[in-house]
Amino acid sequence: MRRSCCSRVLFFFLMLTGTLFALQPKSAIVYYAEDISYANVGVHDYIIVEPANLSPYTHGFKRYKKKIYAYVSLGETVTERDYAAQIKPEWKLGQNRLWNSTIMDVSNDEYHAFIYDKVIQPLVDKGYENLFFDTLDSYQSVALTDEEREEYRRGLIRFIKKLRHRFPTMKLILNRGFEIMDEVHQELEAVLFESLFYGLSSKDLSYTAVKREDRDWLLEKVDRLKSYGLDVIALDYIDISEKKKIADTLEKIKALGIIPYVSNKALTRYGDSSKKVVKREVLVLYNTDIEKELSSAHHLASLPLEYLGYIPVLKRIEEGLPDEEMLSRYRAVLIWPEKPMEKTRAYTQWIDLLLKHQIKVLFIEGFALADDTELCTRLGIDKLTSKSDVLEKQTILYKDKAFDFETPLRLNYTPTLYHSQEAKPLLSLRNKDAQIHMPVALMPWGGYALSGMVTAGFMDDTLWIIDPFVLFKKGLALEDIPVPDPTTENGRRLLFAHIDGDAAMNKVEWDPRSFSIGMMYERILSKYTIPQSVSIVQAETDPQGIYPKDSAALEEEAKKIFSLEHVEGATHTLTHPFSWGKIKDDDLDEQYRLKLEGYDFAIDKEIGGSLAYINTRLMPPGRKKANTVFWTGDCMPQEEVLEYTYKHGILNINGGYTVITNDKPWLSLVASYGLKRGEYRQVYTGAENENVFTNDWKGPFWGFRKVIQTFELTEHPRRLKPIDIYYHFYAASKTASLTALDDVYKWALTQETRPIYTSEYIPKVLEFYDLSMYKEGDSWYCEGMQALKTLRLSKEMPEVDYQESQAVLGEKREGENRYVHLDTQAKTIALHLKGSMNKDENYLIDTNAEVFGYEKSDKKIAFKLRSYVDIVLNYHLKKGCTLAISPQPLRKNQRGDAVRSEIRGKEADVIVQCQ
Repeated sequence: MRRSCCSRVLFFFLMLTGTLFALQPKSAIVYYAEDISYANVGVHDYIIVEPANLSPYTHGFKRYKKKIYAYVSLGETVTERDYAAQIKPEWKLGQNRLWNSTIMDVSNDEYHAFIYDKVIQPLVDKGYENLFFDTLDSYQSVALTDEEREEYRRGLIRFIKKLRHRFPTMKLILNRGFEIMDEVHQELEAVLFESLFYGLSSKDLSYTAVKREDRDWLLEKVDRLKSYGLDVIALDYIDISEKKKIADTLEKIKALGIIPYVSNKALTRYGDSSKKVVKREVLVLYNTDIEKELSSAHHLASLPLEYLGYIPVLKRIEEGLPDEEMLSRYRAVLIWPEKPMEKTRAYTQWIDLLLKHQIKVLFIEGFALADDTELCTRLGIDKLTSKSDVLEKQTILYKDKAFDFETPLRLNYTPTLYHSQEAKPLLSLRNKDAQIHMPVALMPWGGYALSGMVTAGFMDDTLWIIDPFVLFKKGLALEDIPVPDPTTENGRRLLFAHIDGDAAMNKVEWDPRSFSIGMMYERILSKYTIPQSVSIVQAETDPQGIYPKDSAALEEEAKKIFSLEHVEGATHTLTHPFSWGKIKDDDLDEQYRLKLEGYDFAIDKEIGGSLAYINTRLMPPGRKKANTVFWTGDCMPQEEVLEYTYKHGILNINGGYTVITNDKPWLSLVASYGLKRGEYRQVYTGAENENVFTNDWKGPFWGFRKVIQTFELTEHPRRLKPIDIYYHFYAASKTASLTALDDVYKWALTQETRPIYTSEYIPKVLEFYDLSMYKEGDSWYCEGMQALKTLRLSKEMPEVDYQESQAVLGEKREGENRYVHLDTQAKTIALHLKGSMNKDENYLIDTNAEVFGYEKSDKKIAFKLRSYVDIVLNYHLKKGCTLAISPQPLRKNQRGDAVRSEIRGKEADVIVQCQ
């Protein structure tokens, strides 16, 4: 194949609590392009990748690594491989001119050792646990005698056996290798072969049908593979435009008991297999010159898309548009240009691809062209010149209720009118000459919203004229899906707190002998025993730092803080970079950071070194090591910096700009969950810190009280964010700011929350982006959930069927939404939805604790609770059942079917027993 795969469909019954669940086939994907989407591949049982094209350090890779197989070409090599120059001439047997590759001597033990040392070991060192071997039978084209073929065959057998001895836990898939299967089948997980019904021509690699006799020969081999108990994967090649042929071929392969995979010849398309992934990615195109995080595409469009459960993938138009094959990954396309383009041909032809493949597209603020006439014609939109004069008022024929979301619609004169017979207008206007203008409309291919109809500027803020949740859902035809929700766990809004380590050495205004870090310990951290995450700026506290005379006292205060059982450590770096984008070649001029004498800047020193300082010098022995960086300065780490953190397994947070308040209740002031830079994600905070609420620490110093408004406005009418109490050490240096901080904590503790550490929140956000989902009938299956334990259902979605679902602990209704709680330690997470709810069920309503050890049978449910605070449990009890808790609750009361228990302690055992 030059890298290829196949797979057989094995059906299996999933059993939970004695209930027979849906029959689910196995599934596979072979993907060799860059920029892998784990949301698109995670559902598959076998994920075969080209390791040169992806980072093994990302969250997605680590989450799915047990199912990921790295491609290794054993029988051939190409000059592009980084190890090609080290290959000895005597290992080369000939050329495969079709693939422009060199055929290798697989019988040579020295070559075997080279592959182990130079190819496989580096993959293992990077984190790969499984391998897919290709080109095993390439020797067939150069072997001239039966003796030579036998020599190569035995060489392959030796290679596999020695590999198993050296890497005993590694899982293997072979491409073909039928000749060695009797000897090596016990070492394998699966066998893949290509071209069962459709393949590639041996002359020019064009798509072609497979001859019946060739298929019969393959199927004979398949029967033998099945007799060994191996999964079999069949990879067929079909042009993406032949959708019916693809669908028919999938069904034919599945009917043979083989795992199907159909893709393009380069294996750069997210192809089709047994499990049809729910596509959650929306391509968001923009062409502004400003930073990506400041573009409307990100700071306006990302949040509504994420709330709906979809993943915005931001790309600048000028950097190139995805080709026909790459478009297959996206659920829809949103285009928010911000400035018109002059060049039109490539862009309009690309729009034609969207229409051809029926990928919905929504244009925001226009069509991205200085002259959109030709494009509008292609889209079925008529453009007319208005006959009205500038002062004439237009009559509203229809205005959707989605308008006037944050500010009223204001109609202005427009010289050009847009109209279509195919449109379903969200706004329709008429002038005195009876000309119809449709500035916002849904179309068969998606929709559009012209400039002046979407947002309006007010002072320095941006207000939505139209409800973006409605506009995006309708314009992109986004279906209602169970939304992975990182704001909530077990029915309660998450609560965490984190401190940036700035100005630990500031003196307290009412006691000049005290440092702000010490006052923070005394007045806040020792008082509020919920989980607290505290960072240090090393240059401020280190004896070799910028305050050597105060270092001993500052370190002593830091040690007191880290000795608190409810505090976890983090770093705010060594020299607190102010502008991360100024880092060039791992160097940052001291004008962009704290000035530390004799210090040569390095990312490793800033992050890894400062964590080592905290863990070895400040953290008590035996405590969990600090392993999180809280971004500093502009909070805009570039890809190389993020890569460092991911490569070293370090979590990251900070950035975004969530400052919504009663005087500025605008959605544009709420950030999304995070931002992708290259292959890595930056995680944003839940709210901004006191520096923002005090006008860059100029006053009023009580301003942080307003963050309570932020918490309230990101809870209603929609829960958009967790409660994140985020501040600096210097907040303890002034009476007003410290009192405000105290008020914020008091308010937070009156809310029904699930307190967690910041380090526990970050993986939930990362799982939002990497979670993979597929649907069979009325059941939704989720892969990649562990830290993230909540799915949110809208009012339009059916009720949960507890008998047919798997790993569902319960649900809680909040307004028009239902938060479904999951046991993510279960092997299968499946949410079965039906028309109406059976209220006579046992299920968890909410708790402030973690649920683990969940066991369920016909007559009994048992689980354990573990919390950072005294436990509160609300449980819906089925008639004829009892609820027993150990230790005995301090208070227990029941209203109807709901039982509330308050338990003194942080651990409890719960048993629900039914007659």
